[in-house]
Amino acid sequence: MNDLEAYKRKLVADVRERADDKGILEQDAFFEEACEILRESNAITGYEHAYCHYGRRTPKFIACDGYDPDALDLDESIVLIACDDDYSLRTDSKVITIQSTNAQTYFKAMRRFVVQACGGTFNGADESDPVYALADYIHEHASEVSRFRLYFITDRQYNGRDASLRNLPEVELSNGTCIPVESYILDIQKLMEASNPSGMMEHSPIILESPLRAVKALDSNPDVDTYLLFVSGETLADWYQERGSKLMESNVRSFLSMRGKVNDGIRKTINTQPEYFVAYNNGLTATASSVITDNFGCISRLDDLQIVNGGQTTASLFYTRKKDKTDLSKVFVPMKLVVVGNEAKEDLIPDISRYTNSQNKVAEADFSSNSDYQVKLQQLSQQIFTPMINGAERTHWYYERTRGQYDNEKNRFASATERKRFEKLNPRKQRIKMVDAPKYLVCWDQKPYVASLGAQKCFAIFAKEQSKNEHIDEELDQEYFEQLVCKRIIFDTLYKRIKQADWYRGAYQANITEYAIAKYSYDLSKAGKKCDFASIWHSQSIDESMIASLLQAGKQASSILNEEERPTQNVSEWAKKEDCWNQLKHLPSCLPNDAYDDADNASFSSTTTVMPTSIETVSSLSHTTNGTASPNTGGHKSAYRSGPRHKRASTQADTCNLSTTEWQSFPISVCRSLLAFAAKNRLLSRESQEALHVLINQKDDEQVNTDALNYLLERAVSKGFQIEPADPEASLKTKESNVSSETEEHRIFLENIPDQTWQTILQWAERHDQMNTEILGCMAKLSEKTNRLADDQTDLLWNFRSQMLLAGFPKSQFAPAPTNH
Repeated sequence: MNDLEAYKRKLVADVRERADDKGILEQDAFFEEACEILRESNAITGYEHAYCHYGRRTPKFIACDGYDPDALDLDESIVLIACDDDYSLRTDSKVITIQSTNAQTYFKAMRRFVVQACGGTFNGADESDPVYALADYIHEHASEVSRFRLYFITDRQYNGRDASLRNLPEVELSNGTCIPVESYILDIQKLMEASNPSGMMEHSPIILESPLRAVKALDSNPDVDTYLLFVSGETLADWYQERGSKLMESNVRSFLSMRGKVNDGIRKTINTQPEYFVAYNNGLTATASSVITDNFGCISRLDDLQIVNGGQTTASLFYTRKKDKTDLSKVFVPMKLVVVGNEAKEDLIPDISRYTNSQNKVAEADFSSNSDYQVKLQQLSQQIFTPMINGAERTHWYYERTRGQYDNEKNRFASATERKRFEKLNPRKQRIKMVDAPKYLVCWDQKPYVASLGAQKCFAIFAKEQSKNEHIDEELDQEYFEQLVCKRIIFDTLYKRIKQADWYRGAYQANITEYAIAKYSYDLSKAGKKCDFASIWHSQSIDESMIASLLQAGKQASSILNEEERPTQNVSEWAKKEDCWNQLKHLPSCLPNDAYDDADNASFSSTTTVMPTSIETVSSLSHTTNGTASPNTGGHKSAYRSGPRHKRASTQADTCNLSTTEWQSFPISVCRSLLAFAAKNRLLSRESQEALHVLINQKDDEQVNTDALNYLLERAVSKGFQIEPADPEASLKTKESNVSSETEEHRIFLENIPDQTWQTILQWAERHDQMNTEILGCMAKLSEKTNRLADDQTDLLWNFRSQMLLAGFPKSQFAPAPTNH
């Protein structure tokens, strides 16, 4: 087996482990695994899911799996990411090739999505879907975008030329502005190279038509060459326009937004005294992996140029030229260029960045992995063992403070036995990445809006705050590290459980988790209580009573994040606002028997995840009776109401509290209608779905969960579901007619799902124990294309679809091939 096949096998294993651990599709796990590689390679700073693959194998195919939420702030770009649809069909170690035309199909599909988003014509998803919010975000900010960067990720090996993928036409806006489109393919070969900590994600040469004069410093260090040179303002602005934030060195300071920011002093000098700029400015420090010089010592090519000091100067030059239409031909900037070989760059570049920034009094913590804080955390992780639970061997929670440190340490062992022993002592699931750790900490510090900024920005802000803490060295002890681990356990547990909650709308899972933990921490402190981290550490898990409180907080967080009249329409952007947090923390406590005066909102069971209080009722408890915002709510009147958003007649409200006998007397047609309505509006929980199936199938020997049914009915009525009027006979005929029509619609829907999609559904269902012989028989009948599904088969397969969606299968995958987009 060659290196590429071995890497493919490892990638597949990592993807499957992530899918099983998080309870997600392998396709989604592949997206996350690849994006982690891109993030660590500094190609992107973060990623969010936004799935949309419609019209595959048609001329109107559009594709998107996710995006980088920080790109617009960093360099006015929009970064879209799409994954190869065929990933799930190739899960062995064999490496398959992909042709240029196949890859181009995906780039055209992403560009098609961009065009629709910019024009406001995208209609391929519900308004609650993240991809709809992404399209809306692009439409809103289209005039601010300088370029679109499209990444296509595949586990196949690309055998074409990159140049053939770079000819996508520009995107023209309604005002006539044309925005360039860049395309990058990341095949299995580039993913392997990017996974190597010593390798660059992509080779980025700058070819200089006019070589730059340079003076090489006399230096005996074989790993470093240093040059002094002068670069024109026009050249620097051109570099920034072409490469944006990718030009900036990968320390955390570069991840703070520079979009549109111009230093007033720099701007004034450029516009009034450009010839004095070189005398006034301190200059830049940059690194490169190699350079090419001509016979006169002038530099004609730079590879992998990174500005480690002077990013603000570079961005200011670009934005001054853009905003003021300034001629930069008279502006020159001194530059110190340090050429560092690949073997030495991991150690030297952070030091170069640190010492060249020392005049700005930048804290050690800002330089990430080499800070005392990070080194001490790593040392603690190597010293502290988990408790022995049920006789199991004790292990470490591995703190990874440098990129690839875990794999490098494991691979230093010569034998496979030693490597397995290392993994057993340091399970991959118990690896905490340096850039992710602050997220767990700031949530408990009640700053979920900081966590929602993304890993890199969150890290930068956290590092800056830590630099002000004079006692941080004293706080870094065993208890500090154990609590960090506990906060990670809490985050991961809640993240998984939110997906199963009946109030979860299918999106913004991470944001809800961050806000729920912050709300739980806030309510604890407000009640004068503390989290029992010691118990969590000793059990390496959290109990059901704590989960119930966290889920209650998650339900409240979801209501605020998804509030229809929120001040910021895009939910991801709304989550980054402190006002969003201010609204949440004024809702009632999520703790049992705490701050619930209303009898309907009293306590909730420590063993259930279904909360008896609706989102609207919970929200209304913090409002004043006249409809204005209560004190200290940030003044957002629209987000606070004096009562529930969805009002209903009292007769309907009374009907939402039925006994077992009353439920059993419901016509089957009404139960079917309720099931269809609830599935369509994402109201079903596992309990309510099972209870409806008991009623529909008339299983008298099984107990009916009336609590789940009443809660479902209340929510369905609030969404517009109509309970039977006074004339039950007439209503029954109407309902049965509607059910018949609805069954036909379901049959047509199911028959138009492509066979290949059914194969993906089948594989996922089998892996998640969702398959049975009846469903297989229905699928087989669909594949024959000769006989139509019977009504009962249609209902069975449609209920199977609802169950799959509830279990986490993407709604967009379980859809027919579109005829028009």
